[in-house]
Amino acid sequence: MEKSYTEKIQIHKDNKLAALYPSTKLLVVCLYIVCTFIIGTVHVTSVGLSLLLIPWFIAVPVLCIASGAFRKCIKALKAVAVVAAIIIVVQTFLVPGGELLMRFGFITIYEKGLKTAVSLSFMIMNIAGIFVWLFQTTENREIARAMEASGMNYKAAYVFTSTLQMIEILSKNSKTIMNAQKARGVETEGNIFVRAKAFFPSLVPLILGAVISSEERVLTLEARGFSIQGEKTHLFNLEKSGCERKTAAAAIVITVLVLAGRIALWII
Repeated sequence: MEKSYTEKIQIHKDNKLAALYPSTKLLVVCLYIVCTFIIGTVHVTSVGLSLLLIPWFIAVPVLCIASGAFRKCIKALKAVAVVAAIIIVVQTFLVPGGELLMRFGFITIYEKGLKTAVSLSFMIMNIAGIFVWLFQTTENREIARAMEASGMNYKAAYVFTSTLQMIEILSKNSKTIMNAQKARGVETEGNIFVRAKAFFPSLVPLILGAVISSEERVLTLEARGFSIQGEKTHLFNLEKSGCERKTAAAAIVITVLVLAGRIALWII
């Protein structure tokens, strides 16, 4: 039997972790960030490095694998790792301060620079990584529906989700324009100057396209009665996986244990 349109637009996920309600995922993200800041205050080695942030980051790929979304997350996690590596290099070799730890020719490593590099880079990796898991396992319409269900104004929910969608739309349009430039014989690959020379002329059609699409989007919304006051009808219904309470309880317990461990280290 052929499914109706309403049945086709519903989201059904076999993985219980990926199918968690967005508010539960947000709770996990917030508690993970809290634990990250707590663990970041624990300093080991004689220099006082926040090395415990490194094994703590393992929780992110574990969550991605358990959610069945590791392939979707790996590209974003690689980008986060590149940013963290740049921060480590800049902070370690270019920021002076504190005791001189190592000198190799013109390269010097100071205590302050090394401590800041480890702490800042892995703090960013942990926080950005957990957000990668959140957005790669949750569709924009799930977030919008959960926002409206929580009592948020539907206009604010739409602005938030449309902002997320706009990033993806602009990225696709940019690739389309660059491919069109390449088809016309414009050189788009090479060093940074060649790429910049090809990229900046593509900004005009990209911006104009965004303006035109926003106007079309407004007309579409008005045709659907977006600005009319009153109760809204939703064709898309957000389902729960049934593991929300267990997941929230586990996240809270882990946070309490991390906090208790940190307090114990302070006392000791």
